[in-house]
Amino acid sequence: MKTLYLSDLDGTLLRSDGSLSPFTRDAISALSRAGALFTFATARTYATVIPMFRGVDLRQPLVLMNGVVIYDPVRKRTLRHHPLPVAIGRKAEEIFAKYGKNPMLYFETDSTMRVEYKNLCNEPQRRYVAQRDNFYNKGFEQVERYDFEKGDFLYIVTLDDKNEIEPIYREMSALPGVHFTFYEDNYTDCYFLEGMRDDVSKATGAAEVKALVGADRIVAFGDNLNDLPLFELADESFAVANAHPALKEKATAVLESNDTDAVARFLLQNAI
Repeated sequence: MKTLYLSDLDGTLLRSDGSLSPFTRDAISALSRAGALFTFATARTYATVIPMFRGVDLRQPLVLMNGVVIYDPVRKRTLRHHPLPVAIGRKAEEIFAKYGKNPMLYFETDSTMRVEYKNLCNEPQRRYVAQRDNFYNKGFEQVERYDFEKGDFLYIVTLDDKNEIEPIYREMSALPGVHFTFYEDNYTDCYFLEGMRDDVSKATGAAEVKALVGADRIVAFGDNLNDLPLFELADESFAVANAHPALKEKATAVLESNDTDAVARFLLQNAI
């Protein structure tokens, strides 16, 4: 029986400072060389994932942007992506503007990501862009109007104070055809609001990868609310000690914290 092991990144496989420890780097490569089916499911894009894992032996397709993109790290290309209707982007622009905000809209063309925004309204947003701009196959562009003609529209993102964007979350969540996750950032006091097609999640991405690699079962690892669909799909699921209480309730068991290489240690003991 073939098992696919999927781990979230931030707050789970990565340490609290957002880094990948040397121990975990070596463990992932050892797992790949031993033939274990290991990958991860993350809200991140390939722009930050590929540089972070440079030199690590990744062989299985990656679940990125909470399931919106399935990416081949060997051939360095998108295998599948799941665009949003343009009408959702237009409506998001309208709703955000009503609250004096604007979203970041993600587009993809030929495995290259473009992110458009009108302005950045807080320091976490400015840091978010500065840390990701002109990374691997991804760039940010300040625009006067969003251009839905230059690529497939994939994703909606903002990062702000909880009270500032919670009304936007409630209104956007009422729209048909789109699903939003609303959760606290691992590295700031702000909250992320992320929108994608309503038939897409980490769970659907995991199911796609499971079929692509011919696995029979899934073992998942996570820490935050956007991991809940993945835990519901998985045959076994493990929360780290620093995980959200709701995730711990769904988990098969709780491991030590992300700062102890808990996922890598579990995999070395159980996946090889």
